[in-house]
Amino acid sequence: MSELAYALESAKNFKGFTRKACIGEIAETMGGGDFDDAGIMELAELNGLKIVMSTDGIAEELVKSDPWFAGYYSVLVNVNDVVIKGARPIGYVNIISSPNRETRLKIAQGIKAGLDKYDIKLLKGHTHPDSSYEAVDAAVVGLAKKVVRGTTAAPGSPIVMAIDLDGSFGIKGWVKCYDSTLKKTKDDVKKILSLMISVIESGYVGASKDMSAPGVLGTLAMLCEASSVGADIDLAKIPRPKGFELAEWLISYPAMGFIFSLNSEKALPLLREAGLTAEIVGVFTKEKTIKARLGNESAIFMDLEKESVFGLR
Repeated sequence: MSELAYALESAKNFKGFTRKACIGEIAETMGGGDFDDAGIMELAELNGLKIVMSTDGIAEELVKSDPWFAGYYSVLVNVNDVVIKGARPIGYVNIISSPNRETRLKIAQGIKAGLDKYDIKLLKGHTHPDSSYEAVDAAVVGLAKKVVRGTTAAPGSPIVMAIDLDGSFGIKGWVKCYDSTLKKTKDDVKKILSLMISVIESGYVGASKDMSAPGVLGTLAMLCEASSVGADIDLAKIPRPKGFELAEWLISYPAMGFIFSLNSEKALPLLREAGLTAEIVGVFTKEKTIKARLGNESAIFMDLEKESVFGLR
């Protein structure tokens, strides 16, 4: 099997990707959804500001293997989801579930570290001390002057991947985290997030999505399906830490990893100023297939006319 074939097979069979197939029927049962990173509301009373809100549950395998890290990431993942829409995070809520006191405290300590790192306020928490499982579920609310959605990628627009490669790799259950935040200061993180929001507000990007548990390639597939487009991507151009095999990297979860549909190359120096490695890796296409290239070889990762990340077909 070639390197390309192996990488695509690994990405398509990765649990972080395949578990998204249950979302479609749940969304349809509740009245539909646009499969974006966060929900957006506009209220006349806010004089043009938008309310942006995200919610996430941390995988139980991660909670069991490292409850502190799970608590910390319950802040990080939700902050990323609102920032990538263009919002400044202002408040956080959570639910901690565990029958074990030590686990509950470690989760809480991780949450506190995340709140301090991202400088946001704990608004409300709830605890299940008598659950039969280990979980931390959370939400973050933010305010935005301008938003960019993850449903508006247009055919012909360049695809940009921007990733903070100044980190380290670790496996937390099946979740393959590449963390680049723990060793950074609050000011370091604030600079990255502020410049990310500047990119959104500039109009230099037409669509945006935070890389998450489905991995680098799986997140691109989610963006494509939500936008009803395809993609032609050169896997060799994806920012990647030295020494990492392609197949491993495509199913990794970078703590600071983002995908954009580019309107102007003026976005690139802003992203790089934030400390991200930002590269044009391909183009969004009218044909709803995700085509991956590596050297002289190419293959189809998904045909969104026949397949669905979200289980819609």
